[in-house]
Amino acid sequence: MQPSKQCTLPLVLLTLLCSVSNSAWAQTTYNRWEAKPAPTPGPITSAKQRGTQVLRAKARQDSVAQAQRLYQDSLRIAATTEVALLKRGIGQRIQDKRMLPEDNRYYEYVRQFITYPVDALRAQTEGEVKMKLTVDAAGKVVRMHLVESTIPSGATGESVMIQQARLLLRQLRFEPAAGTSEEEMKIGYKFY
Repeated sequence: MQPSKQCTLPLVLLTLLCSVSNSAWAQTTYNRWEAKPAPTPGPITSAKQRGTQVLRAKARQDSVAQAQRLYQDSLRIAATTEVALLKRGIGQRIQDKRMLPEDNRYYEYVRQFITYPVDALRAQTEGEVKMKLTVDAAGKVVRMHLVESTIPSGATGESVMIQQARLLLRQLRFEPAAGTSEEEMKIGYKFY
C-alpha cells in the first residue's frame, strides 16, 4: 500500500526538525566542552589617565569651536558692505597722534567687528597686537607679520586674540597708489 502524500509531508518535516535539533544540540555541547576561556580585559586606566584623556578631548573641542568662531567672524566681516578706503600712512599718523578726520573709519571698523574672546575675557587677558602690513598698489593687504604683542605670553586667549587681529587687518582696504607701501597697525584688547 502506498502512503498518501498528505501523510508523508508531516513525516518529512518531523524528521527534518529532529535532525536539525540534534545537530544544534551536538554543536552546543561541542562548544561547551571545547570552549577556550574568555580573554582578560586590558589594564584599567587610572583616574589620572582618565583625567588627562578628558583634558585632551576638551582641548580638541575648544580648538574646533575656536576655529568655527573665527570662520564665522570672517564670514560676518566679508558679508558686510564694502569697507571704506583708508588713506595710506594711517599707522604713522596714529603713532604720531596726528590723525585726520578720515582716519576715524579705521576705529569704526575695529569697533564694529572686533569681539573679545570669551576665554580671554574670563581670564581678564588684555594687551595690544601690532602688525606690519604690506599693501599693494590696488590697496589690498597682501602680507602681514606680527611686530609686537603686549599680551602676556601663554595667557589664556592669546592665540585667539592674535588670530582675530590678523583677520581684521587682512580685510582692510587702502586707497590705490603708484606702488606698494607698508603700514604698522595696532589692535588693542582692553577692559573699560
